[in-house]
Amino acid sequence: MTIETLKNLLKSYKLNPNKTYGQHFLMDETILEDMIDEAKVKAGDMILEIGPGIGNLTERLLEHKVKVLSIEKDPQFLPVLKTLQKEHEDFSYELTDALKYNFSDRLKGTPYKVIANIPYYITGKIVQLFMHAAHKPDSLTLLMQKEVAYNIAAKPGSMNLIAISVQLFADARVVCVVPGHKFHPAPKVDSAVIHITLHKKPKYKIKDEAKLFRILRACFSGKRKQLHNTLENNLQLSKQVVTETLSKLKIDPMIRPQQLTIEQWLNLCDELKL
Repeated sequence: MTIETLKNLLKSYKLNPNKTYGQHFLMDETILEDMIDEAKVKAGDMILEIGPGIGNLTERLLEHKVKVLSIEKDPQFLPVLKTLQKEHEDFSYELTDALKYNFSDRLKGTPYKVIANIPYYITGKIVQLFMHAAHKPDSLTLLMQKEVAYNIAAKPGSMNLIAISVQLFADARVVCVVPGHKFHPAPKVDSAVIHITLHKKPKYKIKDEAKLFRILRACFSGKRKQLHNTLENNLQLSKQVVTETLSKLKIDPMIRPQQLTIEQWLNLCDELKL
């Protein structure tokens, strides 16, 4: 899709990119097809799309004979959605906020995949929503800000809260980088496609998820600090307790939070008494 084609499409529907919703329309159709290929889409699949916008990804998906449920917050795209629904019996939509929509109830009992070009400003919240959903998708193939994509796929040594939050439940891999000039309007930063595959069986045994995330948030609020300091200061634990716990687990007290593995975090959670 050329910039002229996109502008004509926007003009025909009397649409304008909404900065508040972080709307940037992808012009490179090859990237859309790459996302569909990465998700291993096959006929009959149930696809959940967030933020269909002008419907270019939606159209591509429907060409693969799948069922698509699109969630759109911006009412200006209602004419586009109505046109798609009229032309495709396997397409449905909800005009609502994705962060408030009950996907688990709507798709209960139906395996589904998430494929979407999501707004930068809700990326973390959207990913977390599906990681903790009662009915999780099989996979997510998302176009998002490059920095966030690499954060999600980070390995020990550069781990962060969102990486651990995702990798407790899934495997994540950055597929490709998409330069800003591939969008209209062009964002100030580059994007990337990330593929997240949910574990079919739990990979880790999490005894107390609330406790684990309390510890993680406390430690990553001071991620540049040494682990023993974040545990003592942010969780109000005594120096003796911290020293003895880390020694028992053979974790260097001077290590920084981003250097721990997921297994070490789980062991630390099990050992600490809060």
